[in-house]
Amino acid sequence: MKINTALLVALLPITASQLHAQTLEQAVALTLKNNPEIKQAYNEYQSSVKEHDAAGGAYLPSIDLDAGIGYEGIDPASSTGRDDTDLTRKEATLSLTQLLWDGNATINDISRTGADAESIRLQLLSDASDMALKVTQVYLDAVKANEVLALSESNLAVHKEIYRDIKKRADSGIGSTADVTQVEARIAKAHGNLLAAQNNLIDTHTQFHRLVGQQPLGLIYPRADESKLPLSLTEAIDEAYINHPVIKVAKVDVDAARYQYKQSKGNYYPTISIEASQSWRDDAGGDEGRSEETLAMLRLRYNLYNGGSDSDLSERAAYQLNKSKDLRDNTYRQVEESLRLSWSALDLTLQQKNFLADHVDSASETVIAYKKQYRIGKRTLLDLLNTENELFQARKDYLDAHYSEQYAKYRVMNATGNLLDALLVEIPSEWTRQVEY
Repeated sequence: MKINTALLVALLPITASQLHAQTLEQAVALTLKNNPEIKQAYNEYQSSVKEHDAAGGAYLPSIDLDAGIGYEGIDPASSTGRDDTDLTRKEATLSLTQLLWDGNATINDISRTGADAESIRLQLLSDASDMALKVTQVYLDAVKANEVLALSESNLAVHKEIYRDIKKRADSGIGSTADVTQVEARIAKAHGNLLAAQNNLIDTHTQFHRLVGQQPLGLIYPRADESKLPLSLTEAIDEAYINHPVIKVAKVDVDAARYQYKQSKGNYYPTISIEASQSWRDDAGGDEGRSEETLAMLRLRYNLYNGGSDSDLSERAAYQLNKSKDLRDNTYRQVEESLRLSWSALDLTLQQKNFLADHVDSASETVIAYKKQYRIGKRTLLDLLNTENELFQARKDYLDAHYSEQYAKYRVMNATGNLLDALLVEIPSEWTRQVEY
């Protein structure tokens, strides 16, 4: 097997300028900064953080001011001996309420909203990793499309060269017009391949712009950091169980459901609070003049019966907790399945690439030999054209395998949960700050 030769014939130079090259890492970083889907996920996370902060406010004092002014008319009972009154009532009350205990419902609600926020933060990281993989794929596709275009241009040039030679032979009476017609048909096919390559290049650039937000600029063939790849499938699965953000999301969701269940139990207990107020009244209650009232109460409120709703809600929360555990267990299976598929794709692509490299080398040698044999009449024009077409297809197949290998490596990294680390992409500090609950 002659891998070096295969690389030389298959990996044609990229036509884009390298002066202002955009690396894969730069493309991913730009996407995570500007892509609307990622920004949407970030805003959802920030919203959940504020909900968590709002839940914590329930254990802080509540201070209220109630004031009013208006007409008050009182028609007292005749036995009081008082006259009717028509007064302009003025009053103001400043009150303070401090929750002391409510069956731990508020504490569990604070913990639940914290777990929800942490779950959304981890989902943001998962979305970012998946988006990085999408960018990786479209980046590789764009670079490959450039190479396929160059390969198609080279293939067309080869056929035109053959055409010139055959046309010269036919004009001099050595060759036949049938040979000329046959080459013209192959040139038409080569033109079709070139147009298909141009169309594919436009498609990949459009997809790149949709994800990254700008047109590709001098893309460079990326090489995955193989030190980030696990040495075995077993090691990869163990790593995924620890690091994959989706598994972390599922675990935190179980915590959130557990706190929701505990919160529902708080309805079985009384609420104890301190309430203090100061009231000022002027011309109120039928009495002219000012009056004041000061209250300081330790208050207990206890719902004795509400139609069984508390019990039903508690049972519902218990079922939701069981559901979250089932989702967690299923997430483990899904992550492992995805990892096994990614690992298998990488393994098979590596094997396929070796055989395709041999195919390129063999086809190249065959073309050289057939050209020599054609000149001395031992091979037909059809033989020569067929070998050129086989070489073109062999190079395309090798390119596909070559790029599939790189994508498979990034895919394994994403499946183990360390793609962003492998790409050395700087994550905003807000994304990595764990929400305590």
